[in-house]
Amino acid sequence: MALINADALTLNAREAETVSEVIFERVFNDSDLAEYHEIETGIDVKTQIAFAERLGLLGKKSEGCTPNEAGGFALTEKFWTPVLEDFRLKHCQNDMPALLKLFRKSQRINPDFFDVVGSQEFGVIISAVETSLLENIHRKVWFNDITAKTIENGGVFTNGTDLDYFNSFDGLFKQILAEVPVNASNRVAIDANAGASYANQALEEDAALAIFEKMVTSADERLVSADDAFILATRSLADNYRATLRNKNLGSGFLEVVEEGRPKLYFDGIEVKIRYDWDRYIKSYQDNSIKYHLPHRAVLTTKSNIPLGTLSEEDLTKLDVFYDKTLKTNIMDAAYTIDAKHLEAYMTVLAC
Repeated sequence: MALINADALTLNAREAETVSEVIFERVFNDSDLAEYHEIETGIDVKTQIAFAERLGLLGKKSEGCTPNEAGGFALTEKFWTPVLEDFRLKHCQNDMPALLKLFRKSQRINPDFFDVVGSQEFGVIISAVETSLLENIHRKVWFNDITAKTIENGGVFTNGTDLDYFNSFDGLFKQILAEVPVNASNRVAIDANAGASYANQALEEDAALAIFEKMVTSADERLVSADDAFILATRSLADNYRATLRNKNLGSGFLEVVEEGRPKLYFDGIEVKIRYDWDRYIKSYQDNSIKYHLPHRAVLTTKSNIPLGTLSEEDLTKLDVFYDKTLKTNIMDAAYTIDAKHLEAYMTVLAC
């Protein structure tokens, strides 16, 4: 199968002459992973993450010659369990004779016509693939599930989904849902998620304001006092909150401001980062044709509490590109190790 299908193009007297003149469809998230996560490198095998409990009360009135014994603390552990993922994309220049002008004008057929590695035009395609790779890693980090099942088999994934793109390791939603259960004090229910249809899953007016307020109120003091605390939220919640801000004057800590040319949302001084990609993944891969699976979601945490583990951060965004003379094919390979971890439940509030 050709990497690029050009059947839909109509070639006229003046076609696009370089790939730089082609408008690529935008991805849903090309943000740096470091915007949301601490990234731990050098992780390629099962590696221990050790946790030490906080010491309790210390110091009693001294009586006699024997000091008062203080209590100890326990150590617990989790493990990085990175998986190796890879993919290959191949492009044969002979597969697309209708688009010759989109690529370097060769001076001879063999080998110039076939080998486009290193050309400026082909570099644009490589850049597009790298961006899509980053978007896919964002998806995996949150929506992966080792035991993923389609709806017809008792799971939440849309029927027909290729689950091999989702089941290599457990993503953060799978971990957080397990470690912040329904009855936990740091779990906030979003009633609209229980709606039996798309229409019934719509948020009521000012719903996000109430949800964010419950999240902050129920958060551990160590979380709300953290300088790097943020709320990650679906667009559905962010839009609902924006509508409230347009109609109410809530004060300086509750607003949308423009910083460095980009609008930013705040709730009680805590930045609300909008995860437009979450909405897309839910609608694309967790839809049973009647309703979505938890279409409204928010997580209050810190990026140090939801780190990624990998052998090399560069592997997550770079391709190995080469030309195979035998096959006369331009090849793009990617391989990387990856895992995501939810570290401490008390440093998270989940709303869903």
